[in-house]
Amino acid sequence: MSRWRWGVLLLGVAVVVAAAWFGNRARSATQRNRATAAADSAAADEHSRRDRDIVFYERRAAADPISAGDRAQLAALYLRRAREGGDYGDVLRAEELARESLTLRSTHNADVNATLILSLMEQHRFAEARDVGRRLVAENPSNTGYRALLGEVSLEVGDYAGARAAFDSLPLDSRTSFNIAPRLARWLEILGNNRGARRILYRAMAAADSSPDLSREQVAWFHLRVGDIEMRNGRLRGAESALRSGRDVMPQDYRLMAAQARLAALKGDWRRAISLGDSSIAISLDPGTLGLIGDAYLALGDSVKAREYMKTMEVAIAAEPGAYHRASGLHLLDRGEQVDEVAARAREEIATRKDIYGFDLLAWALHKQGRHREALQAMTQALRLGTRDASLFYHAGMIHRALGSDANAATYLKAALDVNPFFDPRHPRTARAVLDSLER
Repeated sequence: MSRWRWGVLLLGVAVVVAAAWFGNRARSATQRNRATAAADSAAADEHSRRDRDIVFYERRAAADPISAGDRAQLAALYLRRAREGGDYGDVLRAEELARESLTLRSTHNADVNATLILSLMEQHRFAEARDVGRRLVAENPSNTGYRALLGEVSLEVGDYAGARAAFDSLPLDSRTSFNIAPRLARWLEILGNNRGARRILYRAMAAADSSPDLSREQVAWFHLRVGDIEMRNGRLRGAESALRSGRDVMPQDYRLMAAQARLAALKGDWRRAISLGDSSIAISLDPGTLGLIGDAYLALGDSVKAREYMKTMEVAIAAEPGAYHRASGLHLLDRGEQVDEVAARAREEIATRKDIYGFDLLAWALHKQGRHREALQAMTQALRLGTRDASLFYHAGMIHRALGSDANAATYLKAALDVNPFFDPRHPRTARAVLDSLER
């Protein structure tokens, strides 16, 4: 066959292959769009049923001023809507109704205490939540779910002895249940057992996917947890898969969109980070996501837009009740802004909430103030449980570097990159540069 005829034949094959490829791609896109539309419709149906239930129980509660049960149901429904939509008013309403229910009936009404605890945690009122949790467990010592919830609250306030007691008391056969597994996984992560935590969360996510009893929001939340832990361990493909499949369940989940924005930033895909972040804050104005979008615009060279988002973040922080927003505090410190204010807020918070991430924020703020020895003292507290978190190791390494302790600096910076070479859009590059200078 002549060379000309071979060329014609190959061209024809190429045209056929290209047509098939584009056709398959178009069909896949159509199928994805249909699946997304179906998921959106199913989520909308769930939300509609939830809102109808709220109206129903509000009417019943209004007609019966001594009905503890109706108020308990309403409290749970408002808390669920708060998780799905990020409305702080729903959190306050859940707390109010839970307290009314407990006032009307203090016995045989234990579950509403759990709703009260969760509503207090959403407000960062962790000490109050722990008090309720202790009372709840004392009155219901055989309930493993309540003990796990107390363990979670204890983690938040930095009561690690209390957390250990709560989690160690759980029977082995209870640790895979939906209300225990994610709390136990977080405890293992705090203790530095990242592999064990990942294993528990993957099992829980798989079980959630096949459970007919969970709402779409709850199923999506398990995907979010897996995506978060994968990002913290530098497993970006795993994170991408978990978050994408979570959005297949709940396409408009603002938490999943915010997590995808963080993942895009870790990959240096700043425009995608902005797009996803904007979609997320259109539903719930999260200060951390605002800071991320600001950083993305700064990376693209648009300092005006970056400043707009950072200003909006500061307004959102001021409007947020309870404890200082730590992700936003770290954003400000990394940019060298409001350092004294962040340090003061971090020190104020650590007086009542002595958890490792509170000490980490304080340490980083003191470091940015040039108070490196005090920063090292706080950082020692942040590392005291053996948590394997690249951000903690990075902060420790930079503090040691500022103190002239080069060997310790190198040890911590290497540990940060070993745990997660993608722990931040910029800090890994700084860590490598410092390590290179130390080696020279």
